[in-house]
This record gives sequence, structure tokens and C-alpha cells, in this order.
Amino acid sequence: MKRIHLLLLPVLAVLLLTSCDGSGFLSASAMSSEVLVIMDEDEWEGETGRALFDVLNSPAKGLPQFEPNFRIIQLTPENFTSTFKVSRNIIMPEISSIYSVAKLSSELDKYASGQVIMTVRAPDTAAFINFLKENKEGIVNYILNKEMERTAQWLIKDSGTPQSHIKQVFGFNIYYPKGLSNITEHPNFYWATNSAGRARKDIVIYQFPYTSESVFEKDSLIGIRNRVLGQYITGSFDSHMTTATQAYNPDYRKMEYNGIFRAELRGLWEMTSDMMGGPFVSHAFVNEETNMVVVVEVFVFAPEADKRNLIRSMEGALYTINFPQKEKIDE
Repeated sequence: MKRIHLLLLPVLAVLLLTSCDGSGFLSASAMSSEVLVIMDEDEWEGETGRALFDVLNSPAKGLPQFEPNFRIIQLTPENFTSTFKVSRNIIMPEISSIYSVAKLSSELDKYASGQVIMTVRAPDTAAFINFLKENKEGIVNYILNKEMERTAQWLIKDSGTPQSHIKQVFGFNIYYPKGLSNITEHPNFYWATNSAGRARKDIVIYQFPYTSESVFEKDSLIGIRNRVLGQYITGSFDSHMTTATQAYNPDYRKMEYNGIFRAELRGLWEMTSDMMGGPFVSHAFVNEETNMVVVVEVFVFAPEADKRNLIRSMEGALYTINFPQKEKIDE
């Protein structure tokens, strides 16, 4: 199994200690989508390590090629010194007969701000492996949600103020990465991009009247996406943007974040006549003040390059979405 060699760890240790939030408390740090596993060498090379590796190395959803969900670093307990305790994502398996059933617990901000430490406890190897198999998606999603929260916090801090024009038109706050300076607008439609030939980043926002809950179903959202983006995002040879459903059936889920119910689509986009495409993620929700359905989508284009971290850097913007608080009127 792939793991970083111990000779490289002192170099990483220096990098891990370079981040501080200004409060005297270290901010959790590491590379994006990185997980530190604390496990003995023999266990890591055995059944338990393989089972955990398979969970963390599972394919990231909505990408045109295989990329693992996480970059994995395995470290033995004796090498887990204070230097590495500021890592953002840490998993610590514990297999012992003192436990009656397998279970998972998490601890936030133990050694650094923004950190999550997950402990998987089980009475024996078989229970440990079965627990991981049964809870694979939940474990991955939990770590990914923490990654998105960190990215969102960084975007808010880096941007300083939300996109005021979007607030005026669509009625909500959002922060997205700097550099998306090429902006196109139409009624109820906003598109910002960095227009890069490689490592291109885009965000699109559009809205339409809410009529029924059925609009949030998967097929409905895909159809609306194809119609709206097909109209406004066009290319050469009369091409237009569409959802690449044949290459990848989009993932769909309903979720709630920041008190907002959302329907999420995650899949691949393509231009109908151009050799262009890549991953996208969209969140659809209702603005109850305007009775409009709002769709916020991020997508990227990075030919012949890995795309996991690029799309995740944009996806964090979706987790900054919030509605302005109403001002209280003094009685």
C-alpha cells in the first residue's frame, strides 16, 4: 500500500507548523484531502490496514478518471509526536477485547483549530473490517464535509466580503475564489470564470420561480441545467454545455447545510461539439423571500490533469452560501 516514507516526514512536519490563526492556537494544517492514519506497520500491512486503505482510497465521485478520495499518510504511534498532531484529518484505529461492539467517535479541535480526529474502535479484526464496509460512505462523507467547511472558512476569510452584486440580484451571500474576473450576466443568470486554458474555474448562478417540490428531483434538475446552461454557455462549432449522463450518471442527494435545504448534483459536463468537459457540483435551494429556486454550480476544466483538488477548491464556495439576517426593528 502507498504510504509516505518516514524519511520525508520531518520535511512535512515543518510545513504542518507554518499555519496559525492569530489567536495563539495552531490551525489544523496539511495538504488538501490528506488523511493521517496512526497504525502499527504490521497492522497497516495486514487485513485491518487494507480495509481502512480501501475506504480512504475509494474513488472520488464525479471525476472523469480515477482519483482517490484522500491522500493517505500512515504513521506509527511512536512517531505520532506533537509535530504531527496539528494534522487536519487523523484516524486512529483501536482493536481490543475491552470493546463489545465496533463504533466510531470523532473529536474536534483537540490539538489544532479545524481539526478532526476519528477513532474506530472494535473488539476484533472481523468486527473492525465489517464496520468499515458498512459505514464506508459515511466515513468518507464526514471527512469530505469537514474539508468543505475548512475551505469555506478560508474563502470567507480570504475574500473579506461576500459578492455584493449576487446578494442584490439573488438575495443571498456567497464567497468564491479570487481571480474569477470574467463575468457574464443575463436576467436571473450570473457566470464568473478565470477563463484559463488549464485549471479553469467557473461558477454559475441562476434562478427561476418555485412551483412544486418535484423541481428538486434529479431528472428535473438535470433537465433545467441542460436548458439554462445550454442557452448561455456556448462554444465554437455551435456547441453548448450539457450534462454528460452517458459518461457518468450524476450523483444526487438531498442535504441541509447552514439551515438551507439543498438538492445536490455531482457529475460531468461536456460541450456538445467541442473537446471540452470536466466535473461539476451544483446546489439547488429555495429563497423563501422571493419564492425562487436558486441553483449555484461550480465546474472546472483541467485537461490531462488531476481534478479532485481543483473541483473541491471551488465546491467549498457552496458551503459559504447563507441568507442575510433580517435587521431587528426596535419597538
